[in-house]
Amino acid sequence: GDPDRAPPPHPLSHPLSPPPSLPPSLSRVAPPVLISPFAMVLPPLLLLPLGLLVLRAPPSPARSRMGAVVAALDYKDPAVAAEFATVQGYTVEQIEKELEDSGIIAPPTMNEVDLRLMLVELRMRKSGTMPGGGSKKKKPDTYSSKYEEALWEKPAFKELMDEYRRMGNTNAFNLAMEYLNNPRQAADRYSGTAVYDKTVGEIEEALAKKVEQKVTSGRLEWSGFPASMGEDAIRMTLSAFGEVLSVSVEESEDGLSVFGKAEFKAAEAAKACIDKYDGTDMGLGTKLEFTALP
Repeated sequence: GDPDRAPPPHPLSHPLSPPPSLPPSLSRVAPPVLISPFAMVLPPLLLLPLGLLVLRAPPSPARSRMGAVVAALDYKDPAVAAEFATVQGYTVEQIEKELEDSGIIAPPTMNEVDLRLMLVELRMRKSGTMPGGGSKKKKPDTYSSKYEEALWEKPAFKELMDEYRRMGNTNAFNLAMEYLNNPRQAADRYSGTAVYDKTVGEIEEALAKKVEQKVTSGRLEWSGFPASMGEDAIRMTLSAFGEVLSVSVEESEDGLSVFGKAEFKAAEAAKACIDKYDGTDMGLGTKLEFTALP
């Protein structure tokens, strides 16, 4: 070789130099920085945990959705339940797309129930209908679904749903909602297995469990007697439990049944009447309903 030619540099003499094939601008890669999309897109959503807001690649259809934990959202709240019923018919991909359009990327390990609840929270915050403050919720005048009605009217059913949630039993949770809202569709999709029979049995048991009402006065409201019963017949029926001070009777819109209010002289008489008649099947899909009033 040429004695005047400088020897080649030792390969370790410049350990931080970029490889010749890469431009210097790519020789160092800055560490990733997690930025909450809420800070840029949806300031009202800052109450969502930042731990949920991670940047990742588009979801894979085969990825697992188990074991994720999200912020507490009372799915038994009727307003939440109504919104949840709306998103229940969406596919996972549709839910993810709506979340991502708002700058929210759900963790790949989040299960489907939590994913749907995340979309529920997003929608309710954007619309200003998010429950808050821990205040007592007002019972709606009408229910948006049979599922929402059961959450309000059947405490045992609410407890069952809470248990499914604690267990992470997504299948039972979804089946319960669909079974109440559309039993035929639920049967078409899920029947024929021991799991279906067991879950439906638990649901029916919870729905049939008698609700213990707190009776503090002789006043109550009722519905479900056939329209053929007049005020005198209804008063006579109620009088079997004690002295009746007043009875009011109104006809339902379909003209098939009547409803109204009554007042007993003693609270004990009202309680005995409720215990005897509330939930009694009158046939043709009609049940007597007796509710204590303060």
